Amino acid sequence: MVLDIGPHAGALVVYTDVDLAGAEIEIRPGAGTWLGRHTAVRERHGGGRVLYAGVFGSLAAGPYDVRLKGGGPGSFDLAVEVVAGSVTEAKAPSRPQLSARLSGAPLG
Repeated sequence: MVLDIGPHAGALVVYTDVDLAGAEIEIRPGAGTWLGRHTAVRERHGGGRVLYAGVFGSLAAGPYDVRLKGGGPGSFDLAVEVVAGSVTEAKAPSRPQLSARLSGAPLG
């Protein structure tokens, strides 16, 4: 994958647990409208490890919200800040954290 970053654009890598492999995650500018811009969570190999992540290769700098495509039960809400000229990395909440949040149980 080619990342198109520079003075006006950055990239975002969202790491997930293995259970989201193949799922679609979507992004919107902070508090904007969900327009359907999405990417798949894929198995990625690097540094002798296997990771699962969705990659948005070129985004204007600024705040963004990320969720499972379509939102709804079982989704997550993740706020990130993309910085021009760099790759921002974020971790999506794990499924146990999602289940606790949906049931109202305390996290942590």
